[in-house]
Amino acid sequence: EDPIIHFKYIEAAAKTGQIKEVERVTRESNFYDPEKTKNFLMEAKLPDARPLINVCDRFGFVPDLTHYLYSNNMLRYIEGYVQK
Repeated sequence: EDPIIHFKYIEAAAKTGQIKEVERVTRESNFYDPEKTKNFLMEAKLPDARPLINVCDRFGFVPDLTHYLYSNNMLRYIEGYVQK
């Protein structure tokens, strides 16, 4: 339940390419700092935007999310998010 440990876990999983685990933790955990995690995921530029979508959707960062996805030409994720 320690936000620092949860963030470090997300960070380690992302850096080792375990995108499905990052997606799972960002979807299920309530114990990470959303702003810090959002910023990390944006800087990491993961090939799969689902972890970032989870964070932004859950914690109200939708304008940041759409700007990021559009700027990085990840239009299929915008389309998928809107249809969800």
